[in-house]
This record gives sequence, C-alpha cells and structure tokens, in this order.
Amino acid sequence: MPWYAIRTVYKFGEKPNGNNVFEERVVCFNAESWTDAHKKAALESKAYEEQGGFTSHPEQVGYEQDGENLIDGYELWSELFESEATLEDFYSNRYAKFKYTPEPPVS
Repeated sequence: MPWYAIRTVYKFGEKPNGNNVFEERVVCFNAESWTDAHKKAALESKAYEEQGGFTSHPEQVGYEQDGENLIDGYELWSELFESEATLEDFYSNRYAKFKYTPEPPVS
C-alpha cells in the first residue's frame, strides 16, 4: 500500500497583540488510494483540532511518498507563522497566490 503525505494549515492561536499564529503541518498516511488518504487525514485533522482548539483550512494538499515504509499518522513537518491575516487570507497569500500550473504540451 502506498504512503501519502498530507498538508493541512491551521489557525493555531492568537497572540496578545492580535496577530494570528498559523501552523503548516504534514502528516503521513498508509492508504489504498488518494481518497482513502484524504479521509484518514480529515479524521486525524479533526482530532488534532479538537485536542488543541485549532481551526483548519478546508483544503488539504498531499503527495505520494516513494521511499521506505513510514509510520501511519506520523507528523513529518510542522512550521508556525505569525500574521494579522485571517486563516483564509493567509492560506490564499501563501499557497494560491503563486500556484504554478504547467502549460499543456504543444503538439
């Protein structure tokens, strides 16, 4: 079964100065398909939200791992950011603003 790494972005908290703190978190899942990986990621994300009192952005992005077996549900990456932006604006500025879409090949 393949391994998938799924990224979720959370509003992690708010600082006393009013700035929001966001977490970019990547967790791996062993799954039969992308659909199954995203289902597992959604469940894990919901539990993480409830445990920490966080709010997640609804879009999750992932990639299929091509190496050795990993540990299901293991956190691969986490990074915190500070901004006055809302979760939607932070996500849009960080991920959607510079999204690369390849040109189709010319025949």
